[in-house]
Amino acid sequence: MEKMLAAVFHENESGGGEVKLEEVVIPIIMKNDQILIEVKACGICGTDLKIIEGGHPANDNTIIGHEFGGVIKEIGKDVKDLEIGDNVVIDPNEKCGYCINCRRGFSNLCDFMALGTTFGIFQNGGFAKYCIIPKSAAFKLPDNIDMNAAALIEPLSCAVHCHNIANVRESDNVVIIGAGPMGLIIESVIRKHPIKNLICVELNDWRREKAMDLGADFVINPNSQNVKKEIMRITNENGADVIIDAVGLSETFEMGLSMWAPGARLVCFGQDYRAEAKIKPNDIVRYQRKILGSYIGYAEDFLDAIELINNKVIEIEKLITKIIPLNQLITTGFHLMKERKCVKIIVNP
Repeated sequence: MEKMLAAVFHENESGGGEVKLEEVVIPIIMKNDQILIEVKACGICGTDLKIIEGGHPANDNTIIGHEFGGVIKEIGKDVKDLEIGDNVVIDPNEKCGYCINCRRGFSNLCDFMALGTTFGIFQNGGFAKYCIIPKSAAFKLPDNIDMNAAALIEPLSCAVHCHNIANVRESDNVVIIGAGPMGLIIESVIRKHPIKNLICVELNDWRREKAMDLGADFVINPNSQNVKKEIMRITNENGADVIIDAVGLSETFEMGLSMWAPGARLVCFGQDYRAEAKIKPNDIVRYQRKILGSYIGYAEDFLDAIELINNKVIEIEKLITKIIPLNQLITTGFHLMKERKCVKIIVNP
């Protein structure tokens, strides 16, 4: 049986674990609606590190990596709309299509998916040479999209979804709290929309510089500046119309509550199940404000993300910090992520 190198998660008793590079058997198609892809590129996500640290669940002995694309090598006999040789990007969150949430148009809240179906977390994913997926997870790519750029489509689709949830308008002052990889990708999407001001709040020096490079009008360091005062100064005492919390901690949520304008939308994007915060309902009612959640995305967000790259709307070269082979995933890739001096690290298996 042929084997391939893969990054396999091994859970420990505390719920976290470690990722090891191992030789595993190349998978084969077992169902008629499946395809075998040769993975060409897979991005490292902050979730991959959270899995190791115990901050996100994952199945033991699973190949991680959920931001990936590749070329089709084999297809099941029921696959009619894809062909061998097609370049595809993968929506890693497998949905059922028939639960009440799917049928009401909230496929990102699929009951089946909530049980644990994500490729690269609960099912084998993209940090390997080959991967088996159902045809429903594959989006065919235009010929001119580079596969390293394709690895950005999944996180970009989440950013598109967040942008749409926020209902960004031309007259808005927009604040993004947290300029980590996802905060910066969200910034890249919002920056293409004509708005009044785009402001990033970030502790890390490298990330603040990157936020400016990607088009932020202002950056604020909460360690040395009073965030609320700075936001009020920049917005002529009006406050922020859209606040996106790309961190998800109690303190970042409450920071958002401190700066919102009448009619503002506070979008919770970053996740930490331990976070708790107090709110004053009257502050929402009296000033007609909204608190919204943005979770992954819909199929149309994937299509929009593909077109943002296909039409060169997003500056991909500014989002890809480094491209590495799979054998450097742990030594180089995870190390750079922990240093917080990168946007996206792309792995070529």
